[in-house]
Amino acid sequence: MTSPIDLSLPTALILIDNQSAFTHPTTVSHWGASRSNPLYEANLQSLLSTFRDARATSGDSRLSLLRLAFFASPPVTSGGGIRPLDFAVPAADGSEPIFWKNVNSSFIGTGLESHLRQKGIRQIICAGLTTDHCVSTTVRMAANLGVVDRLLDEGPVRFRSDGSREKEVRVEKGRIILVSDATATFSKGDFDAETVHKVSVASLDGEFADVIGTEEAVKALKDIKKP
Repeated sequence: MTSPIDLSLPTALILIDNQSAFTHPTTVSHWGASRSNPLYEANLQSLLSTFRDARATSGDSRLSLLRLAFFASPPVTSGGGIRPLDFAVPAADGSEPIFWKNVNSSFIGTGLESHLRQKGIRQIICAGLTTDHCVSTTVRMAANLGVVDRLLDEGPVRFRSDGSREKEVRVEKGRIILVSDATATFSKGDFDAETVHKVSVASLDGEFADVIGTEEAVKALKDIKKP
């Protein structure tokens, strides 16, 4: 069983591509005939509002809210598609940085990796669109890059000619969390949207991320507000 979120760790909620293009009638056909998770909007809105409340009420500087948004893909930019969905509009005070990207990964050409490392983020919570594209790619790359991990040994990692390390490198692992019901995707080929969504989540669970639900995430965030 996945352990509860540890909000004693410096944590960033990363919202991925919550843009109006995914609901625009002229572009929906690009993504698929149907979408998974009808509760996606309600769950993500609950996650976002609770995170904001926890940060504001507790004054906890360990909580950061970051946003990734597509700007180059034609299906996203057409029809005013780069506009965030109404429930996901960034805070007007600039406290929720936006990183613009033009590929599936949130770590290519965005400065997100360096931002997370500079802030000392040890845990990221990922949600958004779409499960099998930008969300999955971002989670996988976060794990591969070790963006929430910390090396306990200084110096370069050297390898022998056979590919083995000259010495074992001690790593303090951080945590990558996927809120599975605060993300959604579309049907692909002969596979319905719910199947694509579930297989995508299952492929990430345990190897690249810990998978939890919105209810568990919201409960942990509410608990942090208690004195």
